[in-house]
Amino acid sequence: MRNISEIIKKARELKQKGFTTGEIADELNVSRETALWLVTHSEEEKDSMPRDIFIDWQRIGSNPLIIKNMAVAMSTLIEDVVEEKSLPRPEVIAGIAVSGVPLAAFIAEQLGAALAVMRPKKHLWEPEKKSRTSGFLLSNFSEVTGKNVVIVDDIATTGNTIRDSIRFLQREGAKPLAAVVLIDKKGLKEVDGRPVRALVSIGIVKDLGK
Repeated sequence: MRNISEIIKKARELKQKGFTTGEIADELNVSRETALWLVTHSEEEKDSMPRDIFIDWQRIGSNPLIIKNMAVAMSTLIEDVVEEKSLPRPEVIAGIAVSGVPLAAFIAEQLGAALAVMRPKKHLWEPEKKSRTSGFLLSNFSEVTGKNVVIVDDIATTGNTIRDSIRFLQREGAKPLAAVVLIDKKGLKEVDGRPVRALVSIGIVKDLGK
């Protein structure tokens, strides 16, 4: 996808397939507000579009070897932050569905940890259903209660999914240590007191002084 017309078209195709607005946001790697705009506005109204950065990492995602190499690099970030912050060794790597899961699987293998899979609160989000309060863990993967957990996702857009995941893990009796992402669009250093690390951080130059 190379222009706003293609992105709008893709968003509306996903909506017709039954995707929630939150799932569309995850699929297109944009904020929920941007996803909502894409399915409710036209290209002619693009001046009202929320400020956001669109990222297409399909070339990475379609190649298992590249994914594995990215995961190895992210594993190094985890090892670095564990040493830097004197954190305990992670026992579980929690991948945020959908795109964080293949990365988390390779990272868990690299670090000798178990794999958990989280369906985030964001996936359940629709503007008329803001009362949804929690995501959930998929039962076919590792439990997290009493475990030291590192959260893994592909892209951090606002930090809200990481924050929701930290709080969910705490309610489940887990000990969330940190979060690691492939790409950070927000310039996050920490969320809820937990360090956040990214292989790539993206920022708009005129915003960097804010």
